[in-house]
Order: sequence, then C-alpha cells, then structure tokens
Amino acid sequence: MPRHIDFLEKDWGNDEVPIPGKSPRQQMTTPVLRRSTRKRSMPPAFSVFTSPPPSAKKSRKDTKVPSPPAAPPTLLTLPHCAISRLLLYLDVDSLERLSATCSFFDQMIAGKFLLSISFPFPVSFIKEVMDDDSIEKKPLLKMSCKKTRDDFKTIPDFPEDYSDPSSLHKLITGNSPEMMDYLVFSQMSLLSLHKLRELDLVPESVKQEGRLLGQRIMDSYSSFDCSLLRHISRLGSLRCLTRLDVLVDQNMYLEQFMAELPNLLELGLSILTRPGLSKHVYLHEYIPRLEAVVAASKAPVLKVTVEAETRRQVNKVFKNSYVEKLVLTGPCTFNLFPVMERLKEVVVNLETSLLANNCTYWKSRIDDRGLHKAGLCCVNIGAVYENCPNLERFMGVEVGTVRRWTFNKWNIRMKKKFYDDYLQQGGAKEMKAWAKTRWVSRCPVLPENIGVLD
Repeated sequence: MPRHIDFLEKDWGNDEVPIPGKSPRQQMTTPVLRRSTRKRSMPPAFSVFTSPPPSAKKSRKDTKVPSPPAAPPTLLTLPHCAISRLLLYLDVDSLERLSATCSFFDQMIAGKFLLSISFPFPVSFIKEVMDDDSIEKKPLLKMSCKKTRDDFKTIPDFPEDYSDPSSLHKLITGNSPEMMDYLVFSQMSLLSLHKLRELDLVPESVKQEGRLLGQRIMDSYSSFDCSLLRHISRLGSLRCLTRLDVLVDQNMYLEQFMAELPNLLELGLSILTRPGLSKHVYLHEYIPRLEAVVAASKAPVLKVTVEAETRRQVNKVFKNSYVEKLVLTGPCTFNLFPVMERLKEVVVNLETSLLANNCTYWKSRIDDRGLHKAGLCCVNIGAVYENCPNLERFMGVEVGTVRRWTFNKWNIRMKKKFYDDYLQQGGAKEMKAWAKTRWVSRCPVLPENIGVLD
C-alpha cells in the first residue's frame, strides 16, 4: 500500500472529534466529554419528540416513479469491436445471410466487401462492369469456380448467328493452357484478393452425359485450377484462406501449394481417379501423394469425398497432427487408417438406399449386405487404438469413455458398443456371429513410410 494511503488511513482512524473554528493545538487542550456507555431505556409514553405524520405534498415528493424495464440485449447492442470479432468466426455464406437481415449489417458487411463471385466471370457480371463509369475494388471474400455447363452468348448484343453458344465448361476444356493463363490473369486484375477467405474449385457435377468425367476433362480442370492457385499465390493471398475445396485425381496437383496454406480451418478433397490405375501408379504415385497432402494440411476439419477410384485392397494412412474432425464420404472399400493425435470425431457417410446390397465391403456375403459394417467400412476402427487417443465419437457411437488398456480389453468394450448400435439399426445376428464377419479381430499394423514417393 502506498505511503500516503497509510497516512490517510491513520488520520481517519482517530477517535477524537474535531471542533470547528479551533486550531489543532486548541483542540488538543480541550477535554472531550466522555459519555457513558450504559444503555438507558425510555418508555414510549415518555417520548418528548413525537414525529408528526408526513404531509401529502411530502409523500408525493418521496414517491419514486419506477423506471421502464431495460430492453433485452441483442447483437446490435454489442460494442462494434465485439461484433467485428464475432464476424470472423462466420463463413461467407453465413455473412451473406446476416447482411440481408438489416441495414446495419448490410453496410457493415456488404458495404465493405464483395462477398462472393463466380470465376471466370459470368456474362451478367461483365455487363455490369461495362455499364458502370467507375469500378470500386472491394475486398473479395469467396471465389467459386463451378465449371458450369449452362450455355450463354459470349457477346449478348451480337446477332444469334454470329457465334455459337458457349459455357464455362467449354471455355476451360476447349482452350490451351496459355489462353487460360491469360484469362485468369486479366480477370483477376479486377479483383482485390488480399482478404480472400474461401475458395471452391469443385465443379457442379463430376458426370457428363451420365458418365464420370474422362481423363482429358480432368486434366483441363486440374490445369485451370492449378493456374488459378498459382496466380493467387503470386499475390500472397493463399495464406488468408480459411476454407478450400478442390477436385483432385491421381496426380494430386494440390501438394505443391500446401505449405502456403497455414490458416486453413477446413480442407475439402473430392477424389476422382482414373478407373483402371495400374498397380505401380496406384501404390507409388496416387497413395503417397494423397497421404502427403493430408499430412501437410493444418486444417482442424478434413472432408474427403471419394467420387471414384480404382478398387484395390490397400490401406491408406492419413497421418496428421491438426485434424480434429474427419468427415469421409466414399465406398466401403476405401480402407482408411487414421493416425491423428487430436482427432475427436469421425463421421462416415456411406451409400444407403432401398436396395438390399448397400454394403460392398471386401468378401461380404450376399445375405449380409443390408447394413454397413461400422468400424470396418471406409474407416478401420482398429487403427484408432494407439493412434487417436482423443477420439470421442465414431460414426455416432460414443467411444471416449472406453479406457485404453491392452488392445484385447479395449476391443471387447468397443465391440459391445458397436454391437448395440448394430441392433438399433435392425440387425438380428447373435454377437458371436456378428463379430466374426463384422468386427476387427486384431490390432492392425501400419506401414512405416507414409506419404513418401518411391
């Protein structure tokens, strides 16, 4: 405590009563009357000073008018700095919906940013640019490249017979890489990308005329997406991305950009490989590159959608130190072994239809394909025993409460949980028969080299 506070506290603690108009010296020489501490009781009837009842005017003065109730707090009552901080946690789609609620958020969000845009620019956007006398380059938050197949006139004001209708899909697949580089460079010069947060490069459809995209179209798509990422990298804006969705094949071009994405919150990989990959390409190119991309990601959320891949009974090991949630959509034969120390939840989306042959897991009996094999289909639960210590939920089953003793003890308790889940889905097998064909029997052994090209 400071010294002057000690001094004031000492003065306020004196028992002496100061007398007005006297000097301190006079006050010290004047004796103070000491009153007796004995309490004396006085009967009520003996009271000399009887207080008269308060007048009506005084009663009205003392009456306090209750204040109106305070309005309930809303998002708009928060300080501006708090609102700005909260907006950082919303994705761009949520920001766009929020900006449409009132004029305050419209000015705060849509008034300062260009929320989203399709790339290459649609004809309608180019026409708006032509009609304006000046262009304000607001920071862009989200860019989408969906490669749409909707036909449009390249120059709307020209006659119908001047040129055939085109589409963004035709522009990307029908021109040389040099022409696409020039297109990307010229259109991106109209954008401000220093605050770009989301980039979606997955096409609107991976099928053409009922069939999966061929390798020639996949090469054109990959070349265009790679050129787009290269130009964004040149501007230094890849480090701002928080969400990235891409379509990749066995060549896995994304690997060269992973080191420039330190702030990703969510990475989405849509996989479409050539249907008949050779054993060499599958084992020594596709699998190592896919594992390398996953290992290099720093996003807490990893979403993998397998559109199509060559069917081989080969284990894929996803090793990562940042992923907390894994969402996998793919075939039962994907054979994924997660090695993720921070992983808390695994969500597996498997094909479910009215047909009796839903499950396509290896060597499944025809009469045992109605229900998927949770713990085997797509993701092997045996791999999480030593490699995912923080796992809490696996395909909707609570597994965080199971203690990790030896693998056999852990496996017995996990087996009981997943058998109960099997019964809830309508399964009718006895536990012994169920475990024989629908559960792991031993702890899997993972390969040493993960994400390494031979």
